[in-house]
Amino acid sequence: MIVAHRGASDDAPENTLEAFRLAWSQNADAIEGDFRLTKDEQIVCIHDEDTSRTCDEKLIVAESTYAELSKLDASTYYKGDLAPQSIPLLSEVFKTIPNNKGIFIEVKCGPEIVPTLINWIVNSNLRKEQISIIAFDNHVIKAFKSIAPHIKAHWLYDVNEPVSSHELLDFLRDIKADGLGSNNKNSQELVNSITKAGFEYHSWAIDDIQTAEQLLKWGATSITTNKPGYLRQQLSIKFTS
Repeated sequence: MIVAHRGASDDAPENTLEAFRLAWSQNADAIEGDFRLTKDEQIVCIHDEDTSRTCDEKLIVAESTYAELSKLDASTYYKGDLAPQSIPLLSEVFKTIPNNKGIFIEVKCGPEIVPTLINWIVNSNLRKEQISIIAFDNHVIKAFKSIAPHIKAHWLYDVNEPVSSHELLDFLRDIKADGLGSNNKNSQELVNSITKAGFEYHSWAIDDIQTAEQLLKWGATSITTNKPGYLRQQLSIKFTS
């Protein structure tokens, strides 16, 4: 399963509709996007707390309305020949998703977004099988699963902050997560411990074919990448040769 990290973000401005549509044209199985709650309780697709890195001016997302944020160009930082790209709403991202594809919704704020997020999911045309919630904040995962246990949610774990496999499993069980997402590239033991305990294992962000093949061989459910087209092509060559 190939997941496009912030869309096809190596070829288009991250977290824009252009990046997500390009990911589908590159045959990604799913897209991953970052989402935050605005001052007026809209859910927008942007990674950072403020707009300074990706847009033409600085606004703090949580202190701004969607109307204010929608006027910005989210492709200012991107070195490419593209028309201006707005910061999309989650509902707009939903509309790009084909019937047989999925989305990983990374929550970049706190659990205050959960009721609104669930409402937007319920009012979308997506099936629960098409949606996974991911977050570094364990409180987000726990709050989401307490209200919507039927939708998958995975906790994100950075291997640069070492924790034993036993502690990770206890943590996943406590927050009722369905799986773990990690930037691990070297530990087969970590992947094995997660999958043998009945959890899914998801890997991010992998752009080289050798590492992707290794993680898939170990049992990763998905590979999140900035280069979905490239990985899809390379894996297709590998499996058909």
